[in-house]
Amino acid sequence: MATRLKKNKKPGKGGKIALKVFIAALLMALLTVVAGMINASVVRIRRAEVFLTDLPPAFDGITALYASDIDLFGLNTPQRAGELFNRLQSLKPDLLLLGGDYTSASLLQILNRPGERGDSADSRKARTDFFHYIASFEAPLGKFAIAAPEDQDREDLASALRDAGVDPLFNRRAELRRGGDMIYLAGICEESANLNSAGRLFGRGDCVLAVAYSPVVLPVLLTGEAGDGGAWVDLVLCGHTHGGQIRLFGRSVLSLAREELRRLSGWKYENGLPVLVTQGVGCEGVNLRLGSAPEIWLITLRRTQP
Repeated sequence: MATRLKKNKKPGKGGKIALKVFIAALLMALLTVVAGMINASVVRIRRAEVFLTDLPPAFDGITALYASDIDLFGLNTPQRAGELFNRLQSLKPDLLLLGGDYTSASLLQILNRPGERGDSADSRKARTDFFHYIASFEAPLGKFAIAAPEDQDREDLASALRDAGVDPLFNRRAELRRGGDMIYLAGICEESANLNSAGRLFGRGDCVLAVAYSPVVLPVLLTGEAGDGGAWVDLVLCGHTHGGQIRLFGRSVLSLAREELRRLSGWKYENGLPVLVTQGVGCEGVNLRLGSAPEIWLITLRRTQP
């Protein structure tokens, strides 16, 4: 009696549909990652005019280039970041302001070495190389930089900044003079009890531009008073949020403080005080952005007419 061979059954319709859905989902995920990588590599130049009542006449119309969260690692090399600033020189800003967080660890480094957040010897070399690239950047009113809590070895950082002609504005103030008038810069690098009394260094008629590492300091800035009473800050620039960097269903995958989640990005007025939260230049952990975009701001200061 002859033996009849059984033929392999072809996949049913259900199996074919499941396979197609899986392939489509995989392609969609890959396209999303590629789009996120491309998005993270294109830095937008944003422009804004800010009107300040206390701005002296000699400073009316000056421009400040503000960049925060450079986060050098991976594809965002010191050379690439330096070339970006070389192109930005064509904007001819009067003032360069750097908002801290100059390096980042990769996601793999963070998982393997949780204590290392971009403060290794390689990271310190990367930020020094970046500062070398911007040493020739011209800003007539000066170049200033603050530090974020992630920026370790402040002494080494300050030395590298000075070598590049950048003034390390670490929890202190600087005076800018032009045509007989003066404004102040205040660098805020962390939350501190001393911040409560910082306003006493200024008069309420002084023009003070505060560069802060994060919007978490805003409640203290808003409640602090000048030496002669009243508000002491005229403009606050801050970063650290990356605009959420990767935002899915309205939520950020980054671990952010409540004040940062409330103010992820953009311009806001807090009790009449103009506040900018920039989305930053680089990325944390992975060179990928979804729902946010890297940016640098060119801000023109205008005097409010009485």
